[in-house]
Amino acid sequence: MRRRVVITGLGALTPLGNNVEETWAGVIQGRSGIGRITAFDARTFPVQIAGEIKNFQPANVPLPEDCALFIGRSAQLCFNAAQQALADAGIDLQRTDPRQMGISLGGHEEYIPLTMLPHFFCRDELREAYQNPERAHAKLLARSSEAGKLFGFRKRADMVTAALAVMLHIEGPVATSHTACSSSGHAIGKAKRMIENGECSVVIAGGHCSMLNEHTVAGFHLLGTLSTRNDEPHRASRPFDRSRDGFVMGEGAGILILEERAAAQKRGARIYAELSGYGSSSNAYRITDSPPDGSGGDLCMQRALADAQKNITDIDYINAHGTATILNDRSETQAIKKVFGEHAYKIPVSSTKSMIGHLVTASSAVELIITCLVLRNNIIHPTINLDHPDPACDLDYVPHSAREQRVRAALSNSFAFGGQNVTLIVEHSKG
Repeated sequence: MRRRVVITGLGALTPLGNNVEETWAGVIQGRSGIGRITAFDARTFPVQIAGEIKNFQPANVPLPEDCALFIGRSAQLCFNAAQQALADAGIDLQRTDPRQMGISLGGHEEYIPLTMLPHFFCRDELREAYQNPERAHAKLLARSSEAGKLFGFRKRADMVTAALAVMLHIEGPVATSHTACSSSGHAIGKAKRMIENGECSVVIAGGHCSMLNEHTVAGFHLLGTLSTRNDEPHRASRPFDRSRDGFVMGEGAGILILEERAAAQKRGARIYAELSGYGSSSNAYRITDSPPDGSGGDLCMQRALADAQKNITDIDYINAHGTATILNDRSETQAIKKVFGEHAYKIPVSSTKSMIGHLVTASSAVELIITCLVLRNNIIHPTINLDHPDPACDLDYVPHSAREQRVRAALSNSFAFGGQNVTLIVEHSKG
């Protein structure tokens, strides 16, 4: 029998709060965390709204210079969420074998301008660049045409994972997933496999994202994916509503502590849920579009159900990818119908993104955290701003208000750019 995987710790920072408790309270109340962008001057931008984290103060984390050099806001969010999750799980790093611990994170490249870098460097060249940026800029231009676009550093997605391993002295398997909006979902799925295969007993899994800058917002706007409802930020994210005009970008981090079930029980850990199902697929369709018939997404859910050994009638709730783009909302709805048939109309489906926006590489992890709390509390959070449902989206999307309902098992979808899909299933841990 394969080893069973449970979730014993949660940590999160979102536009609704700087911890899990604040975020959950906001989600159940149906509050929106969307507001005017303050990360940069967006007054002349067509898009002026986002889901920003409020009043975040980075912790003073001791790191070697070569790690600290590449740490930006996204990494700081990750470190904070990881500390929350470890504390919540009651993991004592001093008494845990570092070779039996792993890390699996979803992340993104992060642009860090030289003006934001610390005053110490691991190489003379970087020190010169900080002291004389114009001269360094000329050198970089001579080396690479790419350097002319932005003067700063592109932090690789895996740098945060590596820095967290150094900070916590983790010696087990360490991996980074970079699959756009499904990054942290795939990272959690990989973590599940690490434990099932006996590679380690504990994995710090999840994702982080802070992409609220001029370049990213402009890029997504040019793709035609962002809402421009600037005068009504709280009403801008409108999944499944026929007046939706795109998703709202957000920032955040979500970290879950995954453990081998027998080991967690032995140490008396609190278990939020069992992570029983993981499925992935590719649409093989287009880079930015989802197939109208829901293909790809249906296979992903079917594989997760098979992995969890669940029937369609075992699923009592679906946390939708639910971005508030016309193509995605309709495609996901079709995918759910293809998998669940007539039973799809009996399953509550809601979108966390209606309240926090799209956290991109952190979205899967944060939404799985919310799904675990739905399961634990038997309260299904609403999809807000769903005033006029799209006729093509005709499932039960739990509009406006939370609903008390028994949930035995729940499914969470993340369908990314390029058709990189992931589905995760959690259930009460029994037996």
